[in-house]
Amino acid sequence: MRVLRRSKATEVLLELLKGPKHVRELQSKVGGSASTLELRIHELLKEGWIRYEESDVWPFRKVLRLTDRGAEVVKLLKLEGGFFGAAERAIKKFALSGDRARRLLTLLHAMGGKVEGGIRLQKLLFLSKHEFGLNEFSYQFAPYAHGPFSEEVLDDVTGLVSMNLVKVEGKVVEAGDGVVERSYRLTTKGEKAAKKIYDKLPGATKRSLQSLKRFNEMKLVELLRYVYSKYPKESTG
Repeated sequence: MRVLRRSKATEVLLELLKGPKHVRELQSKVGGSASTLELRIHELLKEGWIRYEESDVWPFRKVLRLTDRGAEVVKLLKLEGGFFGAAERAIKKFALSGDRARRLLTLLHAMGGKVEGGIRLQKLLFLSKHEFGLNEFSYQFAPYAHGPFSEEVLDDVTGLVSMNLVKVEGKVVEAGDGVVERSYRLTTKGEKAAKKIYDKLPGATKRSLQSLKRFNEMKLVELLRYVYSKYPKESTG
């Protein structure tokens, strides 16, 4: 994620989100020196967020294009409240939340590798602490439109997506109030990493995570009703 703090990195990603471009065209769009752009391209290629491919139109030059991973990172950052502010926030906070983010991986692993919806993910993390005392899931929650909400969860998800450990897929899961949700799924790489961490957890922690599965299996409206009724102050302020 540190590459996003470097000159022209975000500008390159945003331009490529609009469509593939050859290097000279990209430089005319984002500005800066050729050497700076060359270095950023090298770093973004190394991250796996962009790739070269042959253009299918004359003069058939190589062009740069976002990879699926790169597109996920850019779209997620834009979705969460403005690309530049979200990117900077995610970089800073994810760098400080390594252990907490690893716990998020273990929660997804315990839920079978997938959680349907950001609202549900927020509530599972909230309940992991308040119902089962898993204080290692140390997210700071505040009352919000759909109950307890933590921006830190979004920061960690963004970081895990950038590392190809989590994949975010947008779709309508339960549209009771017209809410479009996203599903959060461990990648193959993420599943391997999560299992290693999970296997080393104390037995009591594993049992608590397994008990949390009943909340993941509830319908969203039932889960929200449970949280609202048992934690009214944390849900509505």
